[in-house]
Amino acid sequence: MPSRDALGLPRSQRLSFSGQLAELTKDDLTEDGVVLSIGGAEQSHVEVGDPDYLLHDYLFRMGSVLQTCARERLDPAAAGSPRVLHLGAGALTLPRWIEHHWPAVEQTVVDIEPELVEFVLEHLPMRTSPRNLVADAAAVIGTGGALAEVSFDVVVVDLFNSAAAPEHLRSPAFHRAVFERVLPGGLLLVNLGDEPPMDFVRAQVVSLLTAAGPTATEAARSALLSAPNDVLEARAEGNLTYAARRGPALEQTELNAIWGAGPHPGDVLSAEELRQWARP
Repeated sequence: MPSRDALGLPRSQRLSFSGQLAELTKDDLTEDGVVLSIGGAEQSHVEVGDPDYLLHDYLFRMGSVLQTCARERLDPAAAGSPRVLHLGAGALTLPRWIEHHWPAVEQTVVDIEPELVEFVLEHLPMRTSPRNLVADAAAVIGTGGALAEVSFDVVVVDLFNSAAAPEHLRSPAFHRAVFERVLPGGLLLVNLGDEPPMDFVRAQVVSLLTAAGPTATEAARSALLSAPNDVLEARAEGNLTYAARRGPALEQTELNAIWGAGPHPGDVLSAEELRQWARP
């Protein structure tokens, strides 16, 4: 991958769906960081030359969950041809990280902006470009959609991460459709964001648990929520990582490993703790 300076930043691309400007600029927080902003709002960080580096807290937590709960499924020697679906593209930070750890994984990225993925890959190429579908996330996995009959070992939902999300992308119907795209034993990862008192995320967690059924109590044993302490305690706004396995309950050893990976201070809620958090 070229150095950050060799990219000739800044670069920009007008996005035809939203009409907003996508920009790639230098991020001076790290040595080789590049930031993708859309409409002036930072969306993603890529550390050029080091795809293993995840700057944002929620992505680091997603990486810890994948390393702990999906390592064997993403190993082609054990799983055959593992597949990962990303609903929401950004600068492809997590697809780069997955490619770094499991190069043989087949990745599909869905984004509603026709120009975004090609723009990012032109300036921040990957060794293997993911399959790129331009579509609404709910439509592509819903009845008649291009992925309606396709299942994946891991499904990542990283779309709107606040109460400003369109209704159809935060509805129980969407959550059911997403969970149905996860293979038995596979993993769902969702990036959620909110501000105190976290009413939006609490409602989303209830909806996600209900979608996983057959009861919220049983579903919560296979699910977790990981975030900084001040976010979980509704003292600060921020992002929370929700994960759910379509199958066996999460083991305490897995939860301990995810907590131990950090970042700290933070916590990992599962089972009854998760249900109580979602219904304060």
